[in-house]
Amino acid sequence: MKISQYGLDSTPSLSSKLIGTDTSDSNITKNYEFAAIAQLINENTQFASVLVANSTVSQVPSGVGVATQVSFGSAQSNAAVSLAANGLVTFNQTGLYMINVCVSVERQGSSGGVSIILFRFLVNGVQASAVKGFHLDSTDVVVPYEITFPLNITTIGTTISFEIMRDASGTGSGLNQGGLYPHTNLSGWSNIPSADLNIWQLQ
Repeated sequence: MKISQYGLDSTPSLSSKLIGTDTSDSNITKNYEFAAIAQLINENTQFASVLVANSTVSQVPSGVGVATQVSFGSAQSNAAVSLAANGLVTFNQTGLYMINVCVSVERQGSSGGVSIILFRFLVNGVQASAVKGFHLDSTDVVVPYEITFPLNITTIGTTISFEIMRDASGTGSGLNQGGLYPHTNLSGWSNIPSADLNIWQLQ
């Protein structure tokens, strides 16, 4: 009977088997369990860091309702990705990436009222996730926000970026306050950046 004539099992399990050739044992034909194949894939799947960047300057919108692109320090580039000084990331290779972004949201200035700071993620200039919001009713309170997510890049030249905005729903003196701020530490640890970006690529 030909292999193509065997019945089709639409609900395989980890104990199901495949027929294959063992190239390390004189090309002998053997059975391989799905569980062993899955373990082999897991053990040989890894992500390599392709970008580490952060900004040590304050990033504040110029006014209410003005979108401000988040930056991550100096421009840099490699075979996988390029980072512009304005924070725009361009992918130079296709593949699966992991993106990690952390920002330090804070309100500085006079007290009173409420600041509403918005944050969003864009792919090729188009919003690609739900808008995140921060309600700041007092000054000098740092709110760290961190997100990690996978991104499958199928087209070379795809770009991603992040934006913040002071929303008009703020009130009083807080209406036109708030942004991303760095902080200098006195403990001997490294300083807190206003925005931090890490990217890994599946190898």
